[in-house]
Amino acid sequence: MPCGEYFTSYESRMGLFRWRIQRIALVAALPIPFLLPFVLGGGTTSLLTQMYIIAVAVLGLNVILGYAGEIVLAQGAFMAIGAYTTSRMLTTGAGLVPSLIVAGLMASLVAVLFGLPSFRVKGFYVAISTLALQFISEWFFTNDRAEFIHGGTQQTLPTEIGLVGDIAPVGGGQSVYFLALVAMLVFVMLSLNLSRSGIGRTFRAVHENDLAAAVLGINVFKNKLFAFAIGGFMIGVSGGLFGFEIGFISPDFFTLSLTLEHYVMLLFGGLGRVWGALLGVGVVDLLNDFLRDVFSAVASDATALIPVVFGVIIIVVLAVEPKGVLAALGQVKEYLRKWPYAY
Repeated sequence: MPCGEYFTSYESRMGLFRWRIQRIALVAALPIPFLLPFVLGGGTTSLLTQMYIIAVAVLGLNVILGYAGEIVLAQGAFMAIGAYTTSRMLTTGAGLVPSLIVAGLMASLVAVLFGLPSFRVKGFYVAISTLALQFISEWFFTNDRAEFIHGGTQQTLPTEIGLVGDIAPVGGGQSVYFLALVAMLVFVMLSLNLSRSGIGRTFRAVHENDLAAAVLGINVFKNKLFAFAIGGFMIGVSGGLFGFEIGFISPDFFTLSLTLEHYVMLLFGGLGRVWGALLGVGVVDLLNDFLRDVFSAVASDATALIPVVFGVIIIVVLAVEPKGVLAALGQVKEYLRKWPYAY
């Protein structure tokens, strides 16, 4: 506890920003991302927009895997469902926000359906059921006979659309940037408050020991499905934003490799930690872009080594600090707080 600051109630002890320095840092740092598009180039703004969108998807994965402990291998499928649903909804003239909400609900519904096996099995077996969804998704969105449902394997999304109907049209780099930023901030606050609520603590109890949680009276199956629903909604919204941002969707964007990439981000930052998920997205995405430029300059086929580099990074991180880089940074902070008085 910082010197001179004391808790006088449980509300202050459980507050989202408990220390004065945290509140000062929030006030000082919050305007920065809103000012970045005015000082950065279009390429950097587009990169940040994609990072915000990916962050929403990784936060959804964090709810399912980090909070509830359910292994999901259908991240690409959930994003594909969100992207194609958004594309179909935009053709109705509903607007972007209603389309994203419907996309999130559709992905949430599918996540719950494929989470039903968690009633009888857990762990690796649940992962296999979600892996089956990934294969079904890739088959479905490439099947021309199902075009009357998904609208076509490859689709072009409108470059400008109203937020609700024709009201407040958005399109172009800066408007999509701010939309993705607001969406990320909303889901960050949702994830942070979820982890501090009774629902979040129930998820963690199920994660740690579902048998002990059941003995304590927790409905394990219901809470697992609830985690699938929340995480699926967030991932579906991310998929819709991703499709609208790039203006084009194809099943090739939502393969199993996308799931593995998001796992790298989450494990790197720290499983079950909101700030760790954001840290992992930022570092891995920037490092991926940097390595792509470096390897492309060396040789045209050298970019194939990028997954090898990330594999080595994950092995090193898990060997040094299994809880992720954020946990390691927390240990450094605690050490500096006590230094030079070790007691």
